Amino acid sequence: MSAQVDLEREPDSDTDLILLDGQVPATTIWPVAGGKGGTGKSTLTANLGVGLALLGYKVILVDGDLGGADLHLFFNQISPPRSLGSFLTSETRSLRDVLLPTPTENLKLICGGNELVGAANLSYLAKERLIRHIQTLDADYVLVDLGAGSAYNTLDFFSLSNQGIVVCTPEPQARVDAYGFIKNTVYRKLRRRFARHEGIKEVINQFAKQSGRRTGRLCALVEMIGEADPQAGRDAEDLLHSFRPRLLLNRVRRRRHVDEVHRFLDLVQEYLSVKMDYIGYVRSDEAILEACERRRPVLLESPKASASRDIYTILMKGLRVSDRLHRFTAEDAGKLAQVAKTEARFW
Repeated sequence: MSAQVDLEREPDSDTDLILLDGQVPATTIWPVAGGKGGTGKSTLTANLGVGLALLGYKVILVDGDLGGADLHLFFNQISPPRSLGSFLTSETRSLRDVLLPTPTENLKLICGGNELVGAANLSYLAKERLIRHIQTLDADYVLVDLGAGSAYNTLDFFSLSNQGIVVCTPEPQARVDAYGFIKNTVYRKLRRRFARHEGIKEVINQFAKQSGRRTGRLCALVEMIGEADPQAGRDAEDLLHSFRPRLLLNRVRRRRHVDEVHRFLDLVQEYLSVKMDYIGYVRSDEAILEACERRRPVLLESPKASASRDIYTILMKGLRVSDRLHRFTAEDAGKLAQVAKTEARFW
C-alpha cells in the first residue's frame, strides 16, 4: 500500500463527525502510554477494555502504536480486514468505517496501520484529523494504545485526555523513562498552549536548555512565564494543575515495588509540578504469558488468575468505574470472574 496520505484536501466536514441527533457523544478517553517499550501497555489496554465491556460499557480500543501495532493479536486478529491505514489514506472517510467487532458485542477494535509504510511519521494535518475522529467515536470509553517513547505524535495522542494512563514496571530504568515521558508531555503541552506567543515560547525554550537541565523544577518555569506575562503565568499554572495522569504499575514481584511508587509520585510532583494518581498494580503472572500465547486477554483466558483480580481492582477501585448493570460491587471480584468465564465461551 502506498505511504502517501491525502493531506491536500480539507479534512472531513463536521457532518461526518456528528451523530444523527446532532450531539457529539459523551466519551471518556484513556490514552495508555509509557516511557519505554515492553512495559505491557498493549496487554493492559486489551484487558482493561474487556473489563469495561464486562461491566456493561460500550468500549472501543484504538491501536495508536502507528510504528508497531499489535493490539489486534490479543483478539486473534492475525490479518485484520480493516485498519487505520484505510483511514489515513482516505480510503474511508470516517474512523467508524474501520471498526472491527469482537465476540463481546459492546467491545470493538480499531487496528493499527502496520501495512502503511511511514505511518509512524504522521504529518500535523493527518494527526489532527485522526485526533478529531477519535474524539467523536460513539462509545462510553475509548482506550488508545500508544507506542513507546516521546515522539511528538505519541505526546499529542496522550494529550487527548488529562487523565491518561502511564504504565511502568518496577525496574529503575522504567521509572526514569516514565518520568521523562511525563516531563516531555508537559513541555509539549506548554509549547502548544503558547504556540502563538513568541515571547513565552522563547522563555520555555531557554528554560529547557538551561535551568530546566540543572534543576528540572517546572515551578520555576511557571514563575518566569508569569514574570514575562502574568496572564500567561496563570494559564501555565492552570495547565499543570489540570494535568492528572494515572500511574499503573505492572509486573510487580515484591511488596517494595509498590512502596517505591509513592516516592516516584512525590518526585514527579516536586520537580514537574504534576500530581499523578496511582491506580494500582498488576502482579507478575504466568497466566498473562499463557493468554498472550493463545492470543486472548487474560481476563477471559484465566479470569480467576491473580493478574485478572488485579485488573478488576484497578477498574473498580483505582479508576472508580461503577458496575453499569448493578450485578456486583468493587468487593465482588469472584462474581466478575464468573461473568468473564461465561463471556469467554463466545471467544
